[in-house]
Amino acid sequence: MANSTNYTWKLGAFVLLGATLFVITIYFIGKNKNLFGSTFRLRSEFKNVSGLKVGNNVRFSGINVGSVKNIQFLSDSAVIVELIIKEEIQPYIKKDAQASIGTDGLMGDKVLTISPGTSSNEIVKDNATIVSVKAIELEDLMKSLQKSVDNAQIITLQLSEFSLKINKGKGALNKVLTDEEFANQIAQTITNLKISSDEFAIFSKNMNDKNGTLSQLMTNPEYAASIKKTVTNLEKSTYEIDVFSKKLNSSRGILSKLVDDERLAASLDSSLTNIEKGSKNLLEIEEAAKHNFLLRGFFRKKAKAEKKEN
Repeated sequence: MANSTNYTWKLGAFVLLGATLFVITIYFIGKNKNLFGSTFRLRSEFKNVSGLKVGNNVRFSGINVGSVKNIQFLSDSAVIVELIIKEEIQPYIKKDAQASIGTDGLMGDKVLTISPGTSSNEIVKDNATIVSVKAIELEDLMKSLQKSVDNAQIITLQLSEFSLKINKGKGALNKVLTDEEFANQIAQTITNLKISSDEFAIFSKNMNDKNGTLSQLMTNPEYAASIKKTVTNLEKSTYEIDVFSKKLNSSRGILSKLVDDERLAASLDSSLTNIEKGSKNLLEIEEAAKHNFLLRGFFRKKAKAEKKEN
């Protein structure tokens, strides 16, 4: 009888301890899943939940503030995620808050993270829908890393080929490094560029000189007007020369006839010949007149007068 009573007490104590542990476990699980405290709900639409499950944690500013309540398809390209969040966090979440899916550690469970809004002062309401942001997946990171590795390999290969060409004495860079004459030519070119730069600086300074011709032309109205008048006169002279040239080339002009008309040229040549003959005849008549006794005295007086003048 005593043994039966002792067994009953032990069994009762074990059952009581088990019930207590069960209640404590349920309490902590319920507290973690927000089953006993005041909560509110939010929704967010994603194209891809990336392995997010019901019960995964919801974080705000790095703190677990809720959990994923439900995940359901809205269409073939949209998934609605329903969240349960502690009511005490609601004043800190604005209407323009954003939801994104990340990972708890490198290989941990998925976590839904809420970023607080910035531009809006309106607090998010219960059962409201906030916008979602596509998170960077580990697969995308690996692809990006692989692409970077491939690019680094290509760059390394190109650098190797470049170094090989330099070491083999090909290309201008090798000449710069090893050919003294080529290096001197580059140095001379740089010197010439420096001299040209200095001369251009002097030229610019002269251009900016108020007393310079170019400065006068650009700033002095009288100087500019004089230049303009000269150019106008030059244009006028050019026009008059052009008119004169056209008249010369005209078949009606005397000069054109002298150049092109063979008849006129022959007539002119005949006239000059006749004038020359007439001049000789006049000289002969004058010489004969000097020996004529009637005019001899006249010519003697004339000769004496010329001697006196000389």
